Amino acid sequence: MTDLQHPSLRLSRPILLWLIVTAVIQTYDACYVLLGPLSHEGGPLAFFWPGHVFYAGFDHRYADVDSFGSAQSWANLLEVIVLVWAIALHRRWSGVVLALLVSVATFWKTVIYFLVEISSGLQMTRQSLERGDLLGFLTVAVLPNLVWIVVPLIVVIVLGRRVWRVGVLRAGQP
Repeated sequence: MTDLQHPSLRLSRPILLWLIVTAVIQTYDACYVLLGPLSHEGGPLAFFWPGHVFYAGFDHRYADVDSFGSAQSWANLLEVIVLVWAIALHRRWSGVVLALLVSVATFWKTVIYFLVEISSGLQMTRQSLERGDLLGFLTVAVLPNLVWIVVPLIVVIVLGRRVWRVGVLRAGQP
């Protein structure tokens, strides 16, 4: 067995599961946004996305056709292509590297989403605060979305350490 076939240099089951779940959720989410207004409240396809229709009451980027939201959804679909590629290669070193790259992308795309919202003065989410629904704002618009920062960051750290370790091992070999 070569060093690049070692089990520690493959994707672990929890990370593989996360990548699969991420691919499904990002595809579902992107379809909701990109099919708007057909998929939005009152649209003929809205019944496919009841959670998104509810969420759109807290984040108007999901209620309206928004260029940033659309761009982020196209980025989601590009990420899904890389996710599927990483999943297909999950027993190989290249799958680890692809999973690391796509997890970095997921992390930063979500950070940028939050930064755009913060920089706009909470333009798309402020209405829930204005109606006095701080709990709804936190539990619907903020906390679930933090998962898309925290979990990818954990994956980046775990896989980054593996990549670092292989780099150190390779540098030490003649």
